[in-house]
Amino acid sequence: MSLAVATALLIALLYTVSIRYMFQGGKIVQLEWDVATVTAGDFSVEFAIKKQNYLHWKEHVYRAPGGPFELGEAPAFALKKQLKTEIEQKLHKWVTNNKWAQEELYGKAKQGTIYPTENPHKVADIVFSFDNARLIEALRARGATIASQDFDAMRAQEAKINELFQEFDSLTVPTSAFVTFESDDSANFADMVKNAQDTILDQEFIFDKPSEPTDIIWENRHFTDSDYFWRQFMAFAIIGVMLFGSFIFIYWISAFSAEMGAVFPAVDCPGIQSAYGDQLQTYAVADYDFINQNPGKPSSGCL
Repeated sequence: MSLAVATALLIALLYTVSIRYMFQGGKIVQLEWDVATVTAGDFSVEFAIKKQNYLHWKEHVYRAPGGPFELGEAPAFALKKQLKTEIEQKLHKWVTNNKWAQEELYGKAKQGTIYPTENPHKVADIVFSFDNARLIEALRARGATIASQDFDAMRAQEAKINELFQEFDSLTVPTSAFVTFESDDSANFADMVKNAQDTILDQEFIFDKPSEPTDIIWENRHFTDSDYFWRQFMAFAIIGVMLFGSFIFIYWISAFSAEMGAVFPAVDCPGIQSAYGDQLQTYAVADYDFINQNPGKPSSGCL
């Protein structure tokens, strides 16, 4: 039994170590690549947008009397202008009130002399990701039908795409805003923001470090942190069940082997042969009857 437990623990340990090794190795490669290159990701941060907050903004700000809607502005353009203004102002306010962030970025030696009083944070551009996974999948399926020259299926996909466009408002709900600054210092400060008193779109004024643009799977941007949590939970649960099943199977094999070893212990076959001689078969039958009548009792060795 101890062998079975040790084997199961070893399997679990090796699996955990291998997964951790691959994860850490990937992070090291990512850091090496980040140091060797300068990309848009070095100047950008990500601001997650909650659907209910966006819909509230669209109803009470965008469509307000005299608001962007009446001026003929598109929702994304109006939201971009508002976010640009608010982020620049609130980031400058936060950095001014949090000297530790200046020390962390610039060093204590330059404290109070490097950060300007005039707002240095300028947003170069804001790009949104949208909850349009269904449309992207339909367009991809349409492209596959064209590649295979299945034009009947292509027309079916086009009908599906046209149907999706009837729900245009739902396809244009932003899930995240990728904010690119003119300076990487601004992006670094934004990445440090925490415990801010201000809000944006009635959400906490906080940012995440984004993936590189080429690493983003745009059709997956509609997944929330809760979705990822439950997917990871299910994956770990399945792994746990598989490991437990492996443990049970190994334990059963070990227990069966131990039981067989107790009933049929190792014996000196030549010694048995010489001891019983021609009567070995008779004693073997008697041994068989004894084992059936007394489960778990050890065999004499004749059988």
